[in-house]
Amino acid sequence: MIHPNIIHRRDAGSRLLAAALALAGLLLAAGAAPASAQPKELLHRFVQSDNDAAVRAFRQGQSLVDAQQWEQAATAFDRFVAQYPKDKNVDAALFWLAYAHNRQGDPAAAETTLKRLLANYPNSQWTRDANALRLEVLSKLGKPAADVDEKDANVELKIIALKTLCENDRVGCSARVAEVLRANNPAPLKEAAIILLGRYGGTEAVPALIQMSRTEPDEKLRMRAISALGSTNDERALDVLREIAMGPTYADISPTDSAIHALLSHDNPRAVTILGEIATRGQNPRARTHAIELLSRRRGENVVDELLRLYDAVPDVQTKKYVVAGLGMRKDPRALNKLIEIARSASDVQLRAQAIHAIPNRGDEQDLDVLLSLYDSERDNDLKDHLLQAVGQYQNQRAYQKLEQVVRNSAEPLDRRKAAISYLSRSKDPGVMKFLEDMLK
Repeated sequence: MIHPNIIHRRDAGSRLLAAALALAGLLLAAGAAPASAQPKELLHRFVQSDNDAAVRAFRQGQSLVDAQQWEQAATAFDRFVAQYPKDKNVDAALFWLAYAHNRQGDPAAAETTLKRLLANYPNSQWTRDANALRLEVLSKLGKPAADVDEKDANVELKIIALKTLCENDRVGCSARVAEVLRANNPAPLKEAAIILLGRYGGTEAVPALIQMSRTEPDEKLRMRAISALGSTNDERALDVLREIAMGPTYADISPTDSAIHALLSHDNPRAVTILGEIATRGQNPRARTHAIELLSRRRGENVVDELLRLYDAVPDVQTKKYVVAGLGMRKDPRALNKLIEIARSASDVQLRAQAIHAIPNRGDEQDLDVLLSLYDSERDNDLKDHLLQAVGQYQNQRAYQKLEQVVRNSAEPLDRRKAAISYLSRSKDPGVMKFLEDMLK
């Protein structure tokens, strides 16, 4: 089954570039987000796990980060690491725990957590993000940054200088960036220059970014140009991004992927329509499903409109699953109504199961009533198992009562009764503890 938790890693760039950009205070649309700003691009990544409870706990922590509730976010990710020490997302949880500590004003705790992440998960895809964050943390603690030689330090200083010049002379930013790109400069400086062009170059920078997005032979620089093009929010960027995203080739780190992410960050409402077009007509299947993943993360009611349209428009069940998962990311009542309809009456059992698991991902306690009603009326045993699992994601008295009822009901299959006890065991509720104690009498 596809849950709305398929993590998507993007190019974080070189460690040098990430470090310099962190020091410069830049928020990247495509790369390692600096520790000094909220890394919304990282929050758009999906979570892959076989444990629905772990997914729910991780997403709760992400929501707290998104809301900038740092103390609660730190508590949530600290609890995640303690409760799910073998989960495949512990490295990501450690990153967010360190990030929350840092934003909370506790760089010492952030440094301890980052050391743990880097020591225990040396091959993690989060190491570059962690290293970029660690530079800021070390700076706050008054400690020297490691592994930065004189040549690298010179590049970092040039990036900071270029950023300052572009901030204070936006009209001249395009010309300065053009000089950097023409000269024989290190790749990290050129990449940073392109990012700065997108941020500070204004409308006159768009034609240059469009040209680089289409023809730049260096793929890394091309991807930076594509991402920068998305951050301009210029309408001229949309057709170019669509053209690239609709291409036949796709990889996690590629121009196609960069174009899809750039559409996600573009403020124009038409970007939603283009993402939907990629989902239905894109030449690469992975690009189509990834467009749906990212579309579901955008704000706005028009996203729900597009997801509802896509459910009927995409032909295959596998792609429809991504649409269903996307509906589970939306608070809009129309999304819930569609999920209920699919869970009750979709002709394909896989889609019904996907809708069942998407409902608790909405994070609305009232949705439990829907699942309880579906459980009581469902006759398919496999779907009842999925429904019980979904009920087990809620930590409240109505969920506990249903799980206890299943445990007591001898007419229920033994495996399902065992599963109900397993879901109850995650709770520290006194009433649940008493129920389990009474079972031993």
